[in-house]
Amino acid sequence: MKLGYRMLARLSPLLFLVTGVWCVAFYSVIIEEIRDETDDYLEERARRAIVLLGAGHDPFPDVRNDGYSAREVTEEYARSRPRVLFLDEMVYVAGELEEEPARALKTIFRDDAGRYHEIVVRTPTIDREELQGSILSSMIFLYLSLLVASLLVHFMVFRREMQPLHALLKWLRSYTIGQRSDLPATGARAAEFRELYRAVDASTRRNEEIFEQQKQFISNAAHELQTPLAICKNQLELLAEQATAGGEGIVNLQVTIERLVRLNRSLLFLSRIENGQFTGSEEVSFNALVGEIAPDFGEAYAYREIAFSVIEEGTFRVTMDEMLARSLVMNLLKNAYLHNREGGRARVEIRRGGLLFANTGDPAPLDGKRVFERFYRSGSAGEHSTGLGLAIARSICRCHGLDLRYDFEDGEHRFRVSRASPPFHPDL
Repeated sequence: MKLGYRMLARLSPLLFLVTGVWCVAFYSVIIEEIRDETDDYLEERARRAIVLLGAGHDPFPDVRNDGYSAREVTEEYARSRPRVLFLDEMVYVAGELEEEPARALKTIFRDDAGRYHEIVVRTPTIDREELQGSILSSMIFLYLSLLVASLLVHFMVFRREMQPLHALLKWLRSYTIGQRSDLPATGARAAEFRELYRAVDASTRRNEEIFEQQKQFISNAAHELQTPLAICKNQLELLAEQATAGGEGIVNLQVTIERLVRLNRSLLFLSRIENGQFTGSEEVSFNALVGEIAPDFGEAYAYREIAFSVIEEGTFRVTMDEMLARSLVMNLLKNAYLHNREGGRARVEIRRGGLLFANTGDPAPLDGKRVFERFYRSGSAGEHSTGLGLAIARSICRCHGLDLRYDFEDGEHRFRVSRASPPFHPDL
């Protein structure tokens, strides 16, 4: 889930809770305020009524009978009742022919003659059920509007503030070590983003320096080794031709140096692949490559009597360097023959979505986590194996958006080449 949507998911329950509590508190405050104002009004009317009654006047001659009443009560009754009492009651209104809610104040006072009177003053109030429904519907609308508006504002502000991070992520996805490009302009006002930009820039510069040093070292080492190995090989060939005794030892040295030459050549080739030195790009048909290369391997390993077949169920084409495509097929075919048993089977299946190289060999599966490591050698590896063939094949696939996987099924070691989805970015 993207960070913006994750923030919305986290904020929504909190805003829902906070605004919900606010709505309940706001409703309670409104009702309490209305009640206090009504009670103050009733107390004022009651004081006025007491003063006028004491003077022998009708306190409210223009008020309907349901708004005011007074009666004389006994001393016992007066002493048994609270001096001031507020009530919520329903009052029948003759003019409306219905009952309406009213707030009433009952108070008892003693006149100058020593008589006790109970006065009741009433005032119509808002129907709290209707008020509650009206306020509730209004507050729900306002609450939802406030919630949506708050989330939208948060999301828009968050998205705007996160633009420098999105720009940096876009740059990182396209960044390839060895092909240095400048960071995008930060434009960030947040100190954390500016610090992140500085850290990424420093990290990529260090990686570029280390990469260049490693690249230079591997290239120099490989080239420096090439010359003395070639000289030793030539000298041993001359000695092997001239020697009459001890020739077997010289031949063994010659085989060892030949293996060193192959190893050095493979390391140099692998370094060139990973350094992006193969820049050719054309549409390569793997059907044609397999058809061209497979017969040569069949002849070279005919003495092992391996049954080889090619099954074409489609055409697999990839836009890449033709030399690397050829090397990929050759390494996987060599692996199928070299790590096979005498009289075993090997086959290549070509489909529109990829290739399958399958062969018999060791009855146990290989270590799937290490099979593509450099210098990993299985029990069936012979002296002609450098331990770099599958590493080279994996590196070629990684550099061209292909996926190379190993499986062991039905007693066969299977290597599948397919289009990676999404493309693999080795430097991210």
